[in-house]
Amino acid sequence: MAQNERNDLSKLMNDPRTLSQLSNSPDAQALASLLTQGRDQAQLEQMAQNAMSGDMQSLKTLMRTITENPEGAALLQRLHDSFRSK
Repeated sequence: MAQNERNDLSKLMNDPRTLSQLSNSPDAQALASLLTQGRDQAQLEQMAQNAMSGDMQSLKTLMRTITENPEGAALLQRLHDSFRSK
């Protein structure tokens, strides 16, 4: 990720209004549904804990299943475009 993209992302992460709008968007809701598909809350929490402690493998696997799905890839692209336009 380029430095200017990190700066933009940092600004967005500190803007509760924009984050709320994006997280409540139909695309974000659809992505959340894809993330939870076939997984229970405990599995997702474990993936998040692993990632926070530096083990990114389960998170990479999760992201690969989304990006290899045409619907998931399209959702990620639209969310990315939404972030860039804010």
